[in-house]
Amino acid sequence: MSRSSIRPRRLSCPRVLIPSVVALSAVLGIAGATVSAAVEAMSVRDELASVLPELETIRAGVDGVDTDAIDPAAVERAGDAVERALASTRRPDWWLAERVPVSGANFEAVRAAVEAAHVVVDEVVEPVLALSVDGLAVDGRLDTERVGRLARTSARALERLEEQVARLDRLDRSVLLPQVASALGGLDGPMREASSLAARLAPVLRALPGFLGEEGSRDVVVLFQNSAESRALGGIAGASVLVHVEEGGLSVTRTLGGADFVSHTDPVVPLPADADALYRTEGYASAGTSIHEVTARPDFPYGARAASLLWQESQGVTPDLVLAVDPVALSYLLRATGPVVLADGTEVSSDTVVDTLLNGVYRDHPGLSDEANRAQDATFTAVVQALTSQLQAGSLVVPRAIDGWVQAVDERRLLAWSPDRVEERALVLAGVGGALPERSPRSVPFGLYLSDAVGSKLEYYLRQQVRVRAGSCDVDGTRTVMVTSELSNTIDTESELDTEAFDYIAGFHEREGLPRGWMRLRVMAYAPDGADIRSVRVDGAEVPYTAGSDDGRPVAYMVVTIAPGATVTLDVDADVSGATVDAVRFAGTPGVRPVEVDDVVESC
Repeated sequence: MSRSSIRPRRLSCPRVLIPSVVALSAVLGIAGATVSAAVEAMSVRDELASVLPELETIRAGVDGVDTDAIDPAAVERAGDAVERALASTRRPDWWLAERVPVSGANFEAVRAAVEAAHVVVDEVVEPVLALSVDGLAVDGRLDTERVGRLARTSARALERLEEQVARLDRLDRSVLLPQVASALGGLDGPMREASSLAARLAPVLRALPGFLGEEGSRDVVVLFQNSAESRALGGIAGASVLVHVEEGGLSVTRTLGGADFVSHTDPVVPLPADADALYRTEGYASAGTSIHEVTARPDFPYGARAASLLWQESQGVTPDLVLAVDPVALSYLLRATGPVVLADGTEVSSDTVVDTLLNGVYRDHPGLSDEANRAQDATFTAVVQALTSQLQAGSLVVPRAIDGWVQAVDERRLLAWSPDRVEERALVLAGVGGALPERSPRSVPFGLYLSDAVGSKLEYYLRQQVRVRAGSCDVDGTRTVMVTSELSNTIDTESELDTEAFDYIAGFHEREGLPRGWMRLRVMAYAPDGADIRSVRVDGAEVPYTAGSDDGRPVAYMVVTIAPGATVTLDVDADVSGATVDAVRFAGTPGVRPVEVDDVVESC
């Protein structure tokens, strides 16, 4: 590819790659100063220093939404400077310098850094920026052949980035001069940030053409998690739609509500024996017994299989893919598509969709009736239909779409499952698999999952703050993990709480013997396998709880009640053994508002 052929595009991968190259110039500046006798090292430093303004120009363009914002000449100048630096490291005297005892390792590290910079600019930034995203939609269909070429080229570029991060990881920094080792350490952050995104994007890009029907038609079920009525994975799965995908065309062919599915006494997909006992605890709805409860257990592969069977039973359709999204994730997508207009003329934007779907619709249709339920479900599905039309028309700002996708994945608001093992592996690598988290050699997961017990939409008003701590590291590897969650009910700010408009939102509070506006939450605390849950406290006082397990993971189940305007503090302590615990990964129910997590665990 000639550099003159590069044109500005809106793809956002370079936005996270550019800091990596900027950091490389710092590495070489320090290395050049350390081995000041090497003229070539000074030359390399100067070349990469000259790249800084060009990279900032490119980065500013990528962060924007204007396709003309990126200056092709800046890309060319950056590439030329990196190539000159690379040429310096390939001179015979540099080769000899690498073989000088002690200092040679520093020259070798500098060369590795330069070569990584060259790959990032030449094989990642330039190819991705050269891709055209214009005209991907033709006559209401996505051009799957062009999408396939774009996706595979982007995936390969991102995989090359991952290779460079792995290469720098293999450097033995213990033998380097402190200045060089320190500078290489400073390089790790931006490179790893870019590589983390690449690791999640590349598998999806590889699978994207297939998802869009390149090799045959697909039926995709989309479940809407209503996070105003909590379930472990996010919210009750009420409305759902079937999207038929064929040769790049997307069409919503069926829209269903909860009443369109049969409820069962037993889970439609068998649970592990210990989980089955846990989810039959008195007062707790059993996971996988109805479409509403497919998200009750914090394991999306299980819930998606249950949803698939329920769709087969109700509609005779076997889904090729099951997705779950919540309105907050939709708001992130709407940043990229812009507002959509529903059939009734209502405009929904990224700023209004959450309030509309999780609160406003229940004020507009307040009755506890099937008619109100169907009106609410219709609003959900209308938003999806409008978004589908917008996507088919190619109305998408790619950098914003990637930002929204990453945020939704990080917050566990976007989940996906495929019965195809290859596709499912790609989804897991992309971070959207949603399976019960596993412990790794030096870190453990700890989950705190919520489920509404009032049949309400009160969790729209829930605010949650979490603090994760850990005690000292014992010689035998045991460490106490302490998770504190503050749950606040903010509905006291609503002056219309006692009016008809809040009938549906308040739910079946009388059935629970509660005043209007009081929350009642079933809480499941999931400790890692091999742990022992020692105590559960509410507002500082120990409380009884049901002890159980889920596929070997210890679980404590309890119920908390929160008055309007009140905050309840829940503490769960567990002794974790079996391996050194340097980190605790908190996983919880995504709320209407992001859960604030303060992780203060120090490594052993």
